[in-house]
Amino acid sequence: MKRNGIVLLAFVATFFLACDPVSETPQDLEAPAIDHADGHDEIEPENGEVFSETADHTQVRFSVEDPSGIGQVRVNVHANFDGHSHARMNNDFVRLDVNDIYSPEASNPDFRFPEGSTRINIDGPGTDIYWTGTNSRLTGPVIAGSYDVGIEATDIHGNQTGYDDGSSYLATIQIRTPYAPSISITNLHDDELEGEVGIPLTIEGSISRTGHELSAPISFLWIRLTEEHDDHEGEDDHNHRISEEDYYDKMWGTSAWLEEGSGPDLPHDEMLDLSKILTGDNAIQIPSGEDHLDLVIRAEDVNGNTTEKVFTVHIE
Repeated sequence: MKRNGIVLLAFVATFFLACDPVSETPQDLEAPAIDHADGHDEIEPENGEVFSETADHTQVRFSVEDPSGIGQVRVNVHANFDGHSHARMNNDFVRLDVNDIYSPEASNPDFRFPEGSTRINIDGPGTDIYWTGTNSRLTGPVIAGSYDVGIEATDIHGNQTGYDDGSSYLATIQIRTPYAPSISITNLHDDELEGEVGIPLTIEGSISRTGHELSAPISFLWIRLTEEHDDHEGEDDHNHRISEEDYYDKMWGTSAWLEEGSGPDLPHDEMLDLSKILTGDNAIQIPSGEDHLDLVIRAEDVNGNTTEKVFTVHIE
């Protein structure tokens, strides 16, 4: 009996040692890390990047690392301005819509990486995204405006990066075109407007249709005076109607994209003189207690092409 007890104790001890969780391989619960590519200081495209009227593409440069192995990476581009519209747009224009999948099985060799890779470095022209020219992804001219660029990654265990915790990458870029409305202010001093508390802000300039063959009449104008943002060209609140930070918020015409984007009729659809529009009841009054503010001007044409510019207002 004593011998049987010893055998039983030895069996129980062996069972618990075999089930000891310390001896198991730790489970990987961490998502991959997305960072800049080797030799670069930032992930590209950068948040707030503005592509001029002559630009035809954006570079895509980044790295992904995961000690367990990378399963898949997704690069997505979609229109930032198309949140609430039910408008029927001119079919000749196309929104940039990209969904590139990088994986060991990708059919495009530029999107393929070796299975089991713990780090990939994306830094080549084959991953660039074109919206015009011979390499364009589109079947027609791109709609000018703001676009969101997202990069997401998943490891071999299914751990995925997310936007809520900032582990996925998100950038807002602007694509400008020679046929979108032109915004010009001519009374800038050292690239700033000068304002004085209690005196209407003087703005000299225009919103105009361009001479390009695809240019169309202006249909919407939105002007705001708001608290200064560090990222002037890349605000991510393009579709908000009004915020507590706004000291001035007025619209004219009708937006193709904004659900509440409407106001009094525009005085003209070819050229708008800002010095005449921003007078009387529409004059911009400078508030007290601020050193710098942002003047945000957004204009759309009837085809949905949008131009947005931000000007710093220096307050005396």
